[in-house]
Amino acid sequence: MKGIEAHPERCTGCLICQLMCSFTFEGRFNPSRARIKIDRADGSCRISFSRECTLCGRCAEHCLYGALEVRGEG
Repeated sequence: MKGIEAHPERCTGCLICQLMCSFTFEGRFNPSRARIKIDRADGSCRISFSRECTLCGRCAEHCLYGALEVRGEG
């Protein structure tokens, strides 16, 4: 089963994953419309996914820091 593994300790909070997700599914760059959420608080990042996430992997494909990885088969 395909999944996305998150490594929050590697996340810098750049939000590229949210930008790519919103562009893929909404046709515009709007982090608040993304299916992945990055919560930047207390100097660390928390990564979560909404129920609407399809595990397409676009967020992981564009993560420059290795904080997201696609695991398994599609």
